[in-house]
Amino acid sequence: MRIKLFLLNMLLAILWMFMWGQINLHTMALGFALGFVLLGVVGRVLPQRGDSYGRKVWNVLSFATYFMKILIKANLQVAREVCTPGFQMTPAFIRYSVENMTDIQITSFANAITLTPGTLSVDLAPDAKYLYVHCMYAKDRDAAFSGLNELRDRIMTEVFG
Repeated sequence: MRIKLFLLNMLLAILWMFMWGQINLHTMALGFALGFVLLGVVGRVLPQRGDSYGRKVWNVLSFATYFMKILIKANLQVAREVCTPGFQMTPAFIRYSVENMTDIQITSFANAITLTPGTLSVDLAPDAKYLYVHCMYAKDRDAAFSGLNELRDRIMTEVFG
């Protein structure tokens, strides 16, 4: 249901661009914001089940902000490694449990790991219970697991919640 509302919101944004005759990002963003408000008002009038569309969009934006933060942090860490002499990396392979996740959740989690510099999803165990992850900076095993746990928890609650 939420994906249908998102697609409707995108359609409203595109219609807004055509109505003004200006095909650009600024006009589309304004149309998306107005469509979001319109769908929010309609959502308060109509009965609904679960989270509202507005809450879901807020959660996805919250995850995007969090992911951009860890992406920038990881890029700076790798850039420092490249620009400074010496070898500060402590690479390690981690076997991470993904037992209670669906296929799409595992795929999203693995892609988020791979997109972040310094980490790479290497393989999924044949029984789909473990994801093998290569970390460039895994000096503290608990810190590496805690970073993966936070990423998994944020994906599960904010994207799939």
